[in-house]
Amino acid sequence: MRKIGILGDLHSNLSALDAVASLLELEEVDALYCVGDVVGYGARPNEVIDFLIQNNVKAVAGNHDWALLGRIPDDSFNPYARAALDWTRKRLTPRAKEFLEELPLRIDHESFTLFHGTLPHPEEFNYLQSFPSALAALAEFEAPVGFCGHTHVPMNFIQTEGRTELDWHFLADWYLESNQRAIVNVGSPGQPRDEIPTAPALVYNLQEGRVQLLRTPYNIAAEQKLIRKAGLPHILGDRLQHGI
Repeated sequence: MRKIGILGDLHSNLSALDAVASLLELEEVDALYCVGDVVGYGARPNEVIDFLIQNNVKAVAGNHDWALLGRIPDDSFNPYARAALDWTRKRLTPRAKEFLEELPLRIDHESFTLFHGTLPHPEEFNYLQSFPSALAALAEFEAPVGFCGHTHVPMNFIQTEGRTELDWHFLADWYLESNQRAIVNVGSPGQPRDEIPTAPALVYNLQEGRVQLLRTPYNIAAEQKLIRKAGLPHILGDRLQHGI
């Protein structure tokens, strides 16, 4: 593989997925991966999962995926998220449910690692938002870079050989040097929360170490209409246009 595309939390948002998939096709990536939370919030869970199956997208499980399956309790979820999970549970096809059941908690490749929240306990779905949590996660894999999601906010933690402190930034186009390792949060095309409503997708060049977070507009109004028509909480569609 030369270049891979990484999808963030999709949350049953097919319009956003179609848009970022077209973007990644233009980038001529060799394989597609997803950092989890395939379902939740949006109105087209089966269609999103069908896309992942048909396009051989390798994904890890997110907390919404596990909560839907009953593997973790959903009492810590807000009422809107719980309502979306209840709605999705009643409509998920056997094929889609089987796909979710088979998702691993992490994917390890010699050049990268994927997980949803953080390590060393991916099943706890904690948030990676601090230097201590980034250091703990970096100690759990050997590849140069780890990709995650969960917070819906793109962010980069950089570890440089010979330095005890990590660096961090929000750069959208940068290079991982040979003496560096990193954890990269790829954001969420399904429900961005960095106040930018366009859908993000990440391209990683394995040979060059180039990390590019690309963004594209998509048909937000279509997803909002579907969310309302489905009887899902309107806020799950309203927030899409604000990226919050």
